[in-house]
Amino acid sequence: MPAVRSWLYFVGLLTVLHLSAVPTGRSNTSEETCDNIPRIKEMNFSHKHQNPYITESSQFNSVEDGPRILDPAVNKRTSTHTRNFIKTNPSYLRTLGQTHAGWIFGAVAELIDNSRDAGASRLDISIQSMFSKKAKGKVPVLCVSDDGHGMTYEEMMRMVSFGHDKPNEYCQDQIGRFGIGFKSGAMKLGKDALVLTQTSTSRSVSFLSQSFNDKKDNIEIPVVTYCKEGQYMEVDLDVHSKAAAEHNLDAIKEFSRFNEYFIGEKVGLFGEDGTGTQVYIWNLDRWGEDYALEWNPERTDENPAGHGNGDILIRSKRVRSRPRQTSKDVPLDYSLKAYLEVMFLNPQMKITVQGHNPSFGENP
Repeated sequence: MPAVRSWLYFVGLLTVLHLSAVPTGRSNTSEETCDNIPRIKEMNFSHKHQNPYITESSQFNSVEDGPRILDPAVNKRTSTHTRNFIKTNPSYLRTLGQTHAGWIFGAVAELIDNSRDAGASRLDISIQSMFSKKAKGKVPVLCVSDDGHGMTYEEMMRMVSFGHDKPNEYCQDQIGRFGIGFKSGAMKLGKDALVLTQTSTSRSVSFLSQSFNDKKDNIEIPVVTYCKEGQYMEVDLDVHSKAAAEHNLDAIKEFSRFNEYFIGEKVGLFGEDGTGTQVYIWNLDRWGEDYALEWNPERTDENPAGHGNGDILIRSKRVRSRPRQTSKDVPLDYSLKAYLEVMFLNPQMKITVQGHNPSFGENP
């Protein structure tokens, strides 16, 4: 009897399975469970269920844009995380300059600090008239030149980048820490800045410019780097291609007053084995209809007489009130030479302003 019951149970089970496989003509949509979902690789999703405003190549694609996958293991394997990177609008360059809106000599001090950190023994600050093809005439250019150790490509990129990843590193002999001083100083002094720098093994040119980035949606900083090959400087193919170097150099020549011949002339000031950095800033900051700075002619070999008092001055000559101050005429308030005499009582480098040496304490 047990054998008969087992046989009857087996026959009944086959009958039930057969009947359940016969279509009934009814939709079982309301009765679907996860067990009824086909395998992921067999699923064919219609485009009508996708976001019509986001294509497959869109940078904003995320796992939420596609169909939901119920299997957590499959979801983990197929999901991609959207990473959001911000853009830096070129107007930020102008905003940076407002750091020194109340004291333009603070912007000059940023450049002086960089030269000091580079171990320079000499620093020349002057405003010179240089021909501009865009202006079709001569324009004033602020020139800051030192004989420090110069910058490698990596150091140059760190200088023109917005901050760096080691702000808490402390070096007793270094002033700069946060990687913001050059940008804030240069962009207060003028709209456009070209940097030439040379080390014992490399040479770099970079262009930080509001004019070049006008109407762009992100900041572009053209940089060209050369490395020493024997007695010559060749394009450094380890940091950019020759085509990229040519593109950046063309941008510098088009949007600045510097062509390759002028750059070569200025680089020649370093000497064959010399090192240092030169900063040229133009489209200088304005005060009303005129420039915020005014200057006496620079002392030159061609015109040495009558320029012993060469100086760079704040045109507004705003008077600052101090406790027990009796005079309204305080050169510290508007004279770069007077400012440097106070800020650098014991300078580590010889500084000239418009070809003239400020008096640093006992140093005439």
